[in-house]
Amino acid sequence: MQSWLIYGILIAFLWGSYAVVSKIALTDKQFGISPALASLFMLVGIAIVFVAGALTEGKLQIPENKTGVALSVLAGIIWAIGLFLSIKLLAEGADISRLAPIYNLNTLVAVILGILLLHELPNSGEMAKVVVGAILIIIGGILVSI
Repeated sequence: MQSWLIYGILIAFLWGSYAVVSKIALTDKQFGISPALASLFMLVGIAIVFVAGALTEGKLQIPENKTGVALSVLAGIIWAIGLFLSIKLLAEGADISRLAPIYNLNTLVAVILGILLLHELPNSGEMAKVVVGAILIIIGGILVSI
């Protein structure tokens, strides 16, 4: 098995678990903190992991390429808005079992943008798999939302 696939499975487990932990922190009577405060505490956890990663790699120096820095900040802002909205919905009582498949339509968005903006067009042998996979993702999103 290729290492990226193992890491991908680990990421799926971690990202699936954070939503459950978040909902417990947001809705349990003894923990029930606000979405904004929960997001701020999550930022602390995120910073700890990323600073440790940068220190481990020895790459804590800010690069001279300011466009790369700006795009990284923009990516963080986009991700944070999505995360904050998901935290807010969980705090309002949204079911993870219905919400997670909907926000995981992000896979479809990433595939489409990868093809259109990054020109990561699958070869002819993979095109059918990508199209069928995209259709199944859409069907899954529809099924859990109705």
